[in-house]
Amino acid sequence: MANSLPFNAVAVDGEYDRVYKAEDWAWYFATFIANGIFPKPSDGLQVVAYSGMEIRVNAGYAFINGYAFRNPATLSVTLDTAEGALNRVDRVVVRWDLPQRDMYIAVLKGTPSAKPTATAVTRTTEIWELALADIYVGKGVTRIQTQNITDQRFNSAVCGIVTGTVEEIDASVLTKQFTDFFNTYSAAVLDEFSAYKQSMEKYLTEIAGVYDSYVSKTEGLFAQYESQFNERYSSFESTLDNWDKELLSAYTEFMAKIKLFQSDAENEFNTWFESIKDKLGEDIAGSLQLQIEELAAAMQEVKKQAEAGTKETKEAIAALDERLKRVESGWGIDYKHDAVLGLCYMGAAYMSQHYERTVETAVLGVTYVGNSYLANTF
Repeated sequence: MANSLPFNAVAVDGEYDRVYKAEDWAWYFATFIANGIFPKPSDGLQVVAYSGMEIRVNAGYAFINGYAFRNPATLSVTLDTAEGALNRVDRVVVRWDLPQRDMYIAVLKGTPSAKPTATAVTRTTEIWELALADIYVGKGVTRIQTQNITDQRFNSAVCGIVTGTVEEIDASVLTKQFTDFFNTYSAAVLDEFSAYKQSMEKYLTEIAGVYDSYVSKTEGLFAQYESQFNERYSSFESTLDNWDKELLSAYTEFMAKIKLFQSDAENEFNTWFESIKDKLGEDIAGSLQLQIEELAAAMQEVKKQAEAGTKETKEAIAALDERLKRVESGWGIDYKHDAVLGLCYMGAAYMSQHYERTVETAVLGVTYVGNSYLANTF
């Protein structure tokens, strides 16, 4: 291996005194180009999900130990079938293989486990690997999805980016900072969410308790009001029934008393009328009419005599005239007054049935009414 280069060779006896090998140029390029992938294009050598267990590696460039690698076109890679009971993490790498004098993309199949981790990259004098991505293969899955792929190209601990001919960006610090920030922020968010969740659960529990208490009290009040209402309605209904019975009984009793009063009044009136009928004659109207006619004839006779102009005749005419007026007016009886007074006595007689009824009051009322009736009839 040459320790300095490049110098032109000089032919000595037909042979050149300087011959440079690949490793001579490799150490030369390694002095100013570090290991990693080239940042252009930005998706160079990116691993993406495709179909089923098939993934694809985009076109791109890498540099390892002074040796360049080019993936000129998208490369399709099919992962092994998922485990039935355990998970695993497969890692896609760019491998520098000195014994094979080649650089190529390979898959490091992970070890199945309940908590699987990716296989570590190999870095020796003969084998050197750059991790492009880690793929989580869950148990029993038949398809790799984008969320199952973790891009490792920017992680300088396992890969890194070549940024120029002098230096490369050490993305491990940035990645670690981002990872630490994300983990811290996630923990803080989870803590806040946990506290919020507990607070909300407590609040909802209190609200549920208040609501249940309200519902219980409301149902109790409704039950109490319903019971009181039913009790009062039943009492009111019973009272109405009693009132109906009492009113019906009072009405029946009142009608019976009215009928009895009518019967008694009629009997008393008939008795009274029979007692005075003989005094007036059988034909009261006829007798009165005869008296009127007789008085009228006598007055006409007296008038004829009055034409003679005697004092005695005038006095006789005046006396007859007064008598005629008294007859025509019913013998001086105030029939309206007697009728009203009779009704008052009859009412008093009815009212007295509830207290101390007197037959005399009823008879007196019937008498006044009868007197008024006769006077207006005859």
